[in-house]
Amino acid sequence: MMVIGKENEMEMIKRMKKEKVGSIVSYFGYVRDFSNGKRVEYMICREKEDTEKIMKKIESEIKEKFDVLDVILYHSVGTLKVGEFIAGVVVSSVHREDGFNACKYGIDRIKALEPVRREEI
Repeated sequence: MMVIGKENEMEMIKRMKKEKVGSIVSYFGYVRDFSNGKRVEYMICREKEDTEKIMKKIESEIKEKFDVLDVILYHSVGTLKVGEFIAGVVVSSVHREDGFNACKYGIDRIKALEPVRREEI
């Protein structure tokens, strides 16, 4: 499942609690107050024309490479203040090792493929 917009971290975790789930692993990223040695006041995140396609590609890759039950990939859009939730990956699996590996892979791919334009102000 891919979510773009505004989301609550705990609600994402609650949606993953299902039968057969032995592990839920999550990564949540937040807007930092400093980046590259400069103070950040806020961040603007804008969807690209292929944002949804990129996120679905990452989700498919995770499901192909790892033994997971479900995946949520998330990225905020709009203007975000320091400390606000910007991106997340939540993975449910039977065993924790699969969940940890899939979660790390998911956020690394989001960072590499940049499905959303980010501008730090």
